[in-house]
Amino acid sequence: MIVNSYGDMAQHLFLRSRNADLKENVTTLSEEFATGKSSNLTDRLGGDFTYLADLESNLNRLDSYMVTNSEVQLFATTMQGSLEKVQDQVQALRNDILKLSPAIDEDNAEQFGSQAKQRMASAINLLNTSVGGRTIFAGTATDTKPLNDSGTLMTAILTEVSGLTTSGDIVQAVKDWFDDPTGFDTVMYQGSATALQPVTVGEGEQVSLGIQADDPSLKHTLQSYVITALADEPSLGLAEDVKIELVAEASNELSVSEDRLIKVQADVGFIEGRLDAISTRNEASKTSLSIVKNNLVSADPYETYTRLQEAQTQLEGIYTITSRSSQLSLLQYI
Repeated sequence: MIVNSYGDMAQHLFLRSRNADLKENVTTLSEEFATGKSSNLTDRLGGDFTYLADLESNLNRLDSYMVTNSEVQLFATTMQGSLEKVQDQVQALRNDILKLSPAIDEDNAEQFGSQAKQRMASAINLLNTSVGGRTIFAGTATDTKPLNDSGTLMTAILTEVSGLTTSGDIVQAVKDWFDDPTGFDTVMYQGSATALQPVTVGEGEQVSLGIQADDPSLKHTLQSYVITALADEPSLGLAEDVKIELVAEASNELSVSEDRLIKVQADVGFIEGRLDAISTRNEASKTSLSIVKNNLVSADPYETYTRLQEAQTQLEGIYTITSRSSQLSLLQYI
């Protein structure tokens, strides 16, 4: 019978080589078990990374959309909040005037004029609102407050209506000034004439928040306040009946302003609804793609754990064999 045997050196080299292989295997499997990721994607994907690269590209693009969507949502929410406050104040002044009509006297008219000045200043501050360091009603000039202060507005208007003595002439002069490009748009509006460009917030989805402080509906609100405020301007020397007529006319203008503001709010609300829907779709798409990617690159935890235990058992066996081999001595058998 032929008996094959290995010399001590050959056996030593074999055990050392096997020991190194098992150590490397244990390290690799431990890493896979800890990270949940396959350590050899080349074999896993058959050497073709095209699909994985496409998945990662789509995920990165979705992340970009989601960041942009969040920023635009904040912009829209802030814009809606400012418009809502302006509309509430317009409605409140209009309602206060209607409650006293037709029994408004000169004192009431002057009081409403004073209130209009305060609400006008508040409306201008609201239209100058900024979020994240960017003003929201200034078009592309997001680093600029779109409107000058209420003092500038009233000074320009007083110059325009000086010498007029009837409510009809005064109201018409105010409206002409707001419509004149050299009037409101030059004196008050400091923002850009260029609206914000549409922003991509999803695959094939764009939204635009192009509302500016020189929007006709927003200008109409300030125009209504100005007409009311003129009832409390002693420098004009207006008669009592003219002051009362101005306030009466202002109540009608305020009603129109409220309707126009509601329409603007509805436009912004529509965009908010779209942003919510697009955000939901982006989240769903990201979840689906992430699942597909994980299936491609993830290591099965049960299989990995089983292989790790097997490799550790074999390594322990090698240690045992090596230890016993090193203790062999001829003296033990003599």
